[in-house]
Amino acid sequence: MTILGNVLIAITTIIYLIILSLLFGKTPPRSGDAIMGYSWSVIILNLLFLAGTILIACIIGWKGGFSWVANSSGKRFLIVTIGLLCSVITVALAGLFKFEIQNGPQILKFGTSVVPAIIPLLLLGSAVILNNETIRLSMPEAYYRWPLAITMITGIIGITISIGFWMKEYNRNQQAIAASDVQQYDENQQRMLREIDSCDVTKNSVFIYVFCDANQTAAVKEKAVAKVKTNPDWQGELVRRLENDWAPEAFNFLASNEVDNPALFKEAIPKGIFIQARLIRETIRKSSHQSHFYPGLFSWEVERVLRTADRFKDQGFNLMPAIKELRAALDEPSEYKKIEFAYISFFDKWIKDHS
Repeated sequence: MTILGNVLIAITTIIYLIILSLLFGKTPPRSGDAIMGYSWSVIILNLLFLAGTILIACIIGWKGGFSWVANSSGKRFLIVTIGLLCSVITVALAGLFKFEIQNGPQILKFGTSVVPAIIPLLLLGSAVILNNETIRLSMPEAYYRWPLAITMITGIIGITISIGFWMKEYNRNQQAIAASDVQQYDENQQRMLREIDSCDVTKNSVFIYVFCDANQTAAVKEKAVAKVKTNPDWQGELVRRLENDWAPEAFNFLASNEVDNPALFKEAIPKGIFIQARLIRETIRKSSHQSHFYPGLFSWEVERVLRTADRFKDQGFNLMPAIKELRAALDEPSEYKKIEFAYISFFDKWIKDHS
């Protein structure tokens, strides 16, 4: 086993020398595909170095070379494993970021320059001593105890610093994402407010009905409703939209807002629901791929119709035939419809409760 250990030490030393030439040779490219090649080279070589050191450590441990580490075999295994992994991972990280922190703290610049060269050397030197019993017995324990202690402490410190930098970078990214989300939200709010301001409600109020829905912010909803009502015939316009293919947009308004004269909508709302049912059937028939269907498809439209029905339930309107036609439209057959819509059970319960 000693011979095998020495062969592995020699191979691992060659890998170490290749890593040194990569890290301390010419400066690697800083952009393009070449930088990825450099990074992957560092990662792969360090994985090979780790594999070599693990095999060497197994041989040394099998021979009892780590008996000085702790009395318990479990403790020995834990200490050696933590020390080896932390030290090699720290070496790999130092190599990866050696050229990335040139403007960073001096201690980190120093660490990324020294750690990849010294720590593997200490590991390999200690391995030579521990693998060869004759050499180990002829040397004071301090010759391998302290080098290995240094590698373990350095590894733990390196891992701790890396985790700290990762957390700092993660928090910074999260803050940037949050700030971007807020900016996009604000920009979207301003866009909607501009659309409301510029809308000619005598011709195009249908385009801002969606802004009158309860899912909008109070500022957007209130402004949109007020804008719609600047048209003296805003209720007549809603009735007209319910009687053509713009009915889904009219339900955006009616589901969330009161009207002054509910009686105007007695015939229009059932017509609008029938139109919504027809539009759903047409959409299902025109679908040409399985991906066109998903559990929440048509949920927006159905929810607004049912909310409108609930809002007008005390007006004596006979909406149930139209509601049942809307429910039947969801069962329109299609060879591509392989799922069941998520709200079907709720819809069926609503019909049962209102029948």
